[in-house]
Amino acid sequence: MNDDILAQPGSRIFAYFTAEFMLRAASSIAVAFDHDYESAILFLSVTTQNSQNIMLKRDLRARYASLSTPIDPELMTPVSRSALSRSTGLPRETVRRKIGKLIDRGLIVDTPRGLIVPRYVTDSPAYAQVLGPQADNLRRLFSMIGDLLDAAPERAEEMVA
Repeated sequence: MNDDILAQPGSRIFAYFTAEFMLRAASSIAVAFDHDYESAILFLSVTTQNSQNIMLKRDLRARYASLSTPIDPELMTPVSRSALSRSTGLPRETVRRKIGKLIDRGLIVDTPRGLIVPRYVTDSPAYAQVLGPQADNLRRLFSMIGDLLDAAPERAEEMVA
């Protein structure tokens, strides 16, 4: 960790904005998972891994920017339970048990290549209901950071460096 992060210009403001964003996200996402935060984190980890190949490549990101455009299955990056355990820090047994429940609910599918979130989940009204507040939450975060950077344009580069 960078020891002088606390002395960086705007560090308290960015810490606040980050925490506020995460708390707003957690409170609205948790409802969809009956306030089981570990299941919510695992579901988000699977969806993030599944779309990583697309989001990290500019041309693919532009083509698949909208949820209304189905992702070609061969472009999805399935994820293993052990990778989820490593990336989340959750014990393997917890991951196995929670993923089993998500599979039983139909939110995740276990394929020969690994775990994926199926298209019918991302097309569902329930998914849109959870995603809507996240879009608003992200816009709020961008707006707050934009206001901060606009207030001190001469220091903006050092604040985000």
